[in-house]
Amino acid sequence: MKRIDPKKLDRAFVLPGTLMFADIIARLEASPEIPATRRRDLISGLRRVSKALGRAPEEVPADPKWLQPRLAKVMPAALRLSEKGWQNARSDARSALAWAGIVKARHRHIDDLAPDWRVLWARVLASKDPTLPLALCRFTHFLNGLAVAPEDVAQPHAEAYLAALEADEISKSPQTAWRAAVNAWNLAGTRIAGWPTTRLVLPRRQVVYKRADADLPPALLDDLAKLLRRLAQPDPFAEDGPTRALRPQTLGQYERQLKRFASELLEAGVPAMEIDEVATLCDPARAERGLRAMVARKGNTSGKLIAETAALLRNLAGKLGLGDDVRSRLAKLAGRVAVPPQRGMTGKNRQRLRVLQDERTLRRLLDLPERLFTAAGKQTTPYAAGLMREEALAIGILLTCPIRVGNLAGLHLEHHLHRPGDGRVFVALFEDEVKNERPIEFEVPNALRRMLDRHLARRCPLMCPQGTPWLFPRRDGAGPMDANQLSMRMRRRIRKEIGVEMNAHLFRHLAAMIWLDAFPGGYEGARRLLGHSEVSHTINMYTGLEAKKALEVFSNLLTEKRGRRR
Repeated sequence: MKRIDPKKLDRAFVLPGTLMFADIIARLEASPEIPATRRRDLISGLRRVSKALGRAPEEVPADPKWLQPRLAKVMPAALRLSEKGWQNARSDARSALAWAGIVKARHRHIDDLAPDWRVLWARVLASKDPTLPLALCRFTHFLNGLAVAPEDVAQPHAEAYLAALEADEISKSPQTAWRAAVNAWNLAGTRIAGWPTTRLVLPRRQVVYKRADADLPPALLDDLAKLLRRLAQPDPFAEDGPTRALRPQTLGQYERQLKRFASELLEAGVPAMEIDEVATLCDPARAERGLRAMVARKGNTSGKLIAETAALLRNLAGKLGLGDDVRSRLAKLAGRVAVPPQRGMTGKNRQRLRVLQDERTLRRLLDLPERLFTAAGKQTTPYAAGLMREEALAIGILLTCPIRVGNLAGLHLEHHLHRPGDGRVFVALFEDEVKNERPIEFEVPNALRRMLDRHLARRCPLMCPQGTPWLFPRRDGAGPMDANQLSMRMRRRIRKEIGVEMNAHLFRHLAAMIWLDAFPGGYEGARRLLGHSEVSHTINMYTGLEAKKALEVFSNLLTEKRGRRR
């Protein structure tokens, strides 16, 4: 069988005859009408973009559709480039493609606009708004180019703009640029005098089948609330009920899944009057109807959410004291949609960890908290400095103790941060706050402790009201920050500063990698570090992660034995 070149396969759908970056470079070099400095910049942009893609200019098609998804994945920090440097390289490359007639040249000057648009755009610039000009500029010139008057702009024009971006954009995600433009258009209607008040609509990125509480049967919601209270505070003397209280996180998951399943039944045509209590969700016939709808939507396959829903219905049948026949039928349904347990990390997480096996990249991550905290003093506003200090602390804590992001976001200054009076600080999580119900305690390193104290001394009242007890608070101080929001902020910061894709949970995988790299086979230590209940779970998750170090040690042993024989 003839070997297929992966790079040629990567360009399999590029039309024959499509120019390559090398072709445009050759044309630029042979073009005397372009000033030498400008010619050098355009060629440099093409070469730098090619290098960022890991290809020679001869291997990069000048095709926007081919370039879009690949350039969107480039992380300048990973290439030791600043955001501005990478932006300039992309801009120069795009200008080169515009010169070659592949994409359209951009018109950004206010004088290019018709009088009605020019008046509005002058007001946008005069407002000094930091978000509107960048997001709206190209959309405004697009509408002007179509000869659409401001008062005539409608939804079809926004959709035409998306189509134009998809055909012409090379350096950004067309969807991202389009959504930013539509959001900015709607925002300008509230901020800029005379701006059209027509609101443009963005489709939801994710289709969610859970209905709002107001659209669910009130009787069902009342019964669900009673059940959750009983599971949170069970009667220890009850003969037919639970005796062990469930954790708030578990109860929250139960509530979300049951409301979602009730929504599925309503979508499947079950009358609302038929699901007036939780027990009705566990009726085997209704349960099968809802599960079938979920399976059909997923291409006639099961998945984690479907399997968890079926298992929850089966378990609730026991807690509600339903008959043996009901429990047996629900158990069969759960078995049919069960999915195999995950073995090891996902391929995506393994790929992300592989990047951190590079010592220089790992060192940059380990040094990031202190570097961010120092850089916070150079931010343009005190609020931006406070945000950066928060992110530095969050990353520093997860590097020191790889707790789950929900525990991180919920850290309470008095309940979780203990100061014995000798200058040390300990973070303590209690049995009912962690997944395996085993307490966690760790000492905050001196460098991180100093960062913590300095941040707490400066954050009020700018970041939260005086006396706020949460380490990562909501801005009104009424509670802790949403865990997903904190995780997203860390992810964006690490991507920007280091060029690595890393979510909050990956810190736990990183801790296991570092430990097993130093102690191949040391699963008991990794179990204690991560707080797993059973070492078998640790082995199942991280088997093979220490293979690199183990092979290195084995190679050294072989070398040593060969030396002895000589």
